[in-house]
Amino acid sequence: MNIIEHFEKIIALAGENGLCDAFFENAREHLDAAAAALHTSPTQTALFALMLEHFGENHVSLEKISENLKCGKMRLLGYMDDIDVLKQKKLIRAARTPRFMPSNEGFPEYVIPVDVIEAVRKGLEYQYTKYDNLSPEEFFDCAEDLLRATMDNDLRINVLVDEISYLLERNKGICFSKKKDEYDLGEGSVLVMFIFCCALLHKDEEALESRDLMNQLNEIIGTSETRSILSRFKSQEHKLFIKGLLEFECQNGMADTGHYCLSQKARDEFLADIDLKTKTKHKGNDIILAENIAGKKLFYGQKIRNRIAELTTLLREENFNNIKKRLNDSGMRTGFACIFSGPPGTGKTETAYQIARETGRDIMLVDISETKSMWFGGSEKRIKAVFNRYRGVVKHGGLAPILLFNEADAVLGKRRELSESRSGPDQTENAIQNIILQEMENLNGILIATTNMTANLDKAFERRFLYKIEFEKPDAESKKLLWQSHIPALSGEDAHRLATKFDFSGGQIENIARKNAVSFILNGVDPDPSVLETFCEEELLEKNTPRIGFCA
Repeated sequence: MNIIEHFEKIIALAGENGLCDAFFENAREHLDAAAAALHTSPTQTALFALMLEHFGENHVSLEKISENLKCGKMRLLGYMDDIDVLKQKKLIRAARTPRFMPSNEGFPEYVIPVDVIEAVRKGLEYQYTKYDNLSPEEFFDCAEDLLRATMDNDLRINVLVDEISYLLERNKGICFSKKKDEYDLGEGSVLVMFIFCCALLHKDEEALESRDLMNQLNEIIGTSETRSILSRFKSQEHKLFIKGLLEFECQNGMADTGHYCLSQKARDEFLADIDLKTKTKHKGNDIILAENIAGKKLFYGQKIRNRIAELTTLLREENFNNIKKRLNDSGMRTGFACIFSGPPGTGKTETAYQIARETGRDIMLVDISETKSMWFGGSEKRIKAVFNRYRGVVKHGGLAPILLFNEADAVLGKRRELSESRSGPDQTENAIQNIILQEMENLNGILIATTNMTANLDKAFERRFLYKIEFEKPDAESKKLLWQSHIPALSGEDAHRLATKFDFSGGQIENIARKNAVSFILNGVDPDPSVLETFCEEELLEKNTPRIGFCA
């Protein structure tokens, strides 16, 4: 029999006899089989089976269980210790009655988590998460996982609240837990504090923009409660503002009422057991760790090679700090903004990656498309959030990462003349550019932008880039080395012939090498110069194919 069949037998026998001695005698085989998977006593296993019978319903009440057992409610209360064990093992969770429903405190209700039902369905032993004796970092990792699961609809709000409560209960020594009790924070305030702490620790976000916070809270606690919270944030009447734990972000001495952040007081007290200054491992989907960047040999002309070597040496930490100090002592700006320009496939992006790898600096990659919003003012807020996040990362200490604007033509082009209405896409583009220009002026770190179109670069941007490196298609010698690097079996003579016959960029040569590799995998034939030339001709055809459309 599989475990589901054992549960069916338990339910049937309990329905006949209730939880009497005869039931436990008749159901022993089935109780033992199910108990082995759940690590529960026979009584706890029987109670779980009776709740499992109703798993398709939203809640399972003790009143319903008492009806199934044909026993009085008072007798069922005698099983509460066993029910508490099921809760501790996370086989069941207490269900919270929605606020619009009348209270039913006399009959507690429970839900069975989806992952428990999945384990039962597959006949697997259920392993529940234990929160005992966590380090501060593990504590916030668990909180982040719970918040993310709720936002992804994998966890109900009532389950989230229970899990957070259990997490706090099992880790009373963590500063967050201590201060939560000291400040007498309720469930809602605790969730909000976790959102801000996890944003800071896991995404290096110093401040949360009002709309982003609203979206997070909507997915966790619902629209009505979110509106109430944000309204009290705006008026500074929320408990977290009154107690000095949250505040408006302040820039250049001005409070930004559209952005909220943890106060220094909150950091000093709630995050006292985490050393923010030495937290050098940046996190987030936009972070590329230097240690994960694979080494790659690049080939340039001598002039570009010298410029890249100079920039790489400058960005090594021992040199970088010394240069920044001297610039600061001289009253000059200390940020380093660099632009790599040139045709596609000449190695601009890969060069940025290799500089990051060699200097040990992580990359914070800016997805230009992600900064665009359909909402009025949304794009400006998103681009501002990029720099806010970068400032937070730099502020935490350690090696300053490289802020990489890849293929930045869309935001670095010449500013447009505005119509009389001074509205629409042109105004938005200009506003974004003005924000970037201002941020570059105040940059305290390293920014690298790559672009294919330098002719369209706005003059205001041009003067703010300290290092301007123009990439060119490789010369004949570099192309020969590229051919041999990508296809080691190629002879020097054939590599030279291909390099002089075809004016390809490094990216184009890599494309042809990949086609050759696929051909070799399919046919098992060593590189053939005639086949390579065919691939080269195809690459030229692909690049020169005219676009279909109307002519003027």
